[in-house]
Amino acid sequence: MRKQAGNILKGIFIFINVCIITLYLLVCIIPYINTAKYWYIAITGLIFPLLFFGLIFFIIVWALARSKWCWVSIIVLLLGMQQIIATFAFHLPKKFNALKKENTLRVLQWNVRGWDEGGKDGKDGTTYRPLMLDLIKKQQADVLCFEEFLEPSKASGYNLNTATFVKMGYPYYYFVPSETFANGYSNGVAIFSKYAIADSANFSYGENASAEHLLYTDIKVQQKTFRVITTHLQSVRFRAEDYQSLSKIKHSNKDGLKDSRTIVSKLKRGYTYRYSQGEILHQQIEASPYPVIVCGDFNDVPNSNTYFKVKQNLRDAFLETGFFIGRTFRFISPTLRIDYILTDKKFTIDQMQVMHVPYSDHYPLEADIKY
Repeated sequence: MRKQAGNILKGIFIFINVCIITLYLLVCIIPYINTAKYWYIAITGLIFPLLFFGLIFFIIVWALARSKWCWVSIIVLLLGMQQIIATFAFHLPKKFNALKKENTLRVLQWNVRGWDEGGKDGKDGTTYRPLMLDLIKKQQADVLCFEEFLEPSKASGYNLNTATFVKMGYPYYYFVPSETFANGYSNGVAIFSKYAIADSANFSYGENASAEHLLYTDIKVQQKTFRVITTHLQSVRFRAEDYQSLSKIKHSNKDGLKDSRTIVSKLKRGYTYRYSQGEILHQQIEASPYPVIVCGDFNDVPNSNTYFKVKQNLRDAFLETGFFIGRTFRFISPTLRIDYILTDKKFTIDQMQVMHVPYSDHYPLEADIKY
């Protein structure tokens, strides 16, 4: 009887192990497939860290049981090495040095979500806007890259956000609105610089895409010219009710299961658009006559086709100096790193940090880049 129970338990463990192995291998092929078509495979990339630790768990279990399944899990784990080194950074944590070294460009990247106008995030109706501006000012970055940058209309009576940053010490900027609202406000992507901008351009991903523009500025620093590229790729456009639905699904709520169709539909749309947007971004990187620094909210994890298509031979600032996963999105899951600072290999990354502040749905990233 005890032997039979042991065999049943072993069978259950093997079944779970095989399920994890299958999903893990699906993640491994994501960089090589058309995720616009096979979007349901791309979704598995969202849970790669869980699959990784699941395999580690089974390697330990099978090793203690002296089972051949241990070697199966080890081999599968190693097959995903490309995904592992794209997801995890293995440097010891260290404090970010506020003092910037010579011949270093400090870049700050942030999806600010409209500067919290109206106090939509602050407690008791207060706004985080002054805290956001104060945080940016203290960093003393040379270049600022913002997505979802909201600019009031001149007739609104509010100070222009672009003028605020000019006064802060960034006289050179390039702001491209992606949409303009009925009240005259405009929302888009912006780059601010302490150094002169020699050239700039922007590209649209198309009218049907829920993505902001891709834009670049050529910045001259000490007789050297660098191209800073900033973009915001297709968002899944989750609203408050979608986050509530995810919570219901997590707790096996029937209402949440009904809402899952909408969530899956939005995920599908995101993967479909980002597949082509990643190609456009890659083409602009390749076309640059200067060393590039790419900043942006890609809305995709490091296991995605988008990430591998865009990164290719670039350096990932987080992987160069960071530790563990480097979460950049505050909600849903602690494993979501979807914001990036990537650089040409002619640069080296001196230091990098993700600032865990509750002022936006995304955390700001900052890196010191040696040239």
